[in-house]
Amino acid sequence: MVEMAHPQIDERIYKNAVLYFIKYCNNQYLHATKLNKLLYYLDFIYYRDNKKSVTGDVYIHQGYGPVPAHIDEVLAELKNEGVIDASIDSYRDGECINFVLTNINKLDESVFLNDQKDLLKNICDEFGNWPTEKIVAQTHLEAPWFYSKPYEVVDYAYARDIDFFKE
Repeated sequence: MVEMAHPQIDERIYKNAVLYFIKYCNNQYLHATKLNKLLYYLDFIYYRDNKKSVTGDVYIHQGYGPVPAHIDEVLAELKNEGVIDASIDSYRDGECINFVLTNINKLDESVFLNDQKDLLKNICDEFGNWPTEKIVAQTHLEAPWFYSKPYEVVDYAYARDIDFFKE
């Protein structure tokens, strides 16, 4: 059974999680694909430990790993609000989307519980300097992506098998 089939998205937390990652993990490796993986770890690790996700989104099994179902809408809103800017740059044989935080004052870290703040920091510390390819490969080794089928919802129940930041 797929848990959280009907997401209860917390838009305020979702937007601030995106802004947090853009502010604190924004280096040559932070492209759209990696941002998706950082959100995946935020939601799935928090779910593993608390039986609820941070953003409330569901994730879809895509070729480069789990992708939050509503990320494009959130990014579009942040761009329309003038909080972020995005550029498409050449990358190897294709393109990638890079992000710039244009209004740092819009990041509101007070929306996060203390354990969520700790997890956000741990995720940036652990994965911040990982190239996109490495974090994609890591997500492919984990049960949530491995046991889901292409283009289907990734089951939060498998989050228990993610080993990062276990106590």
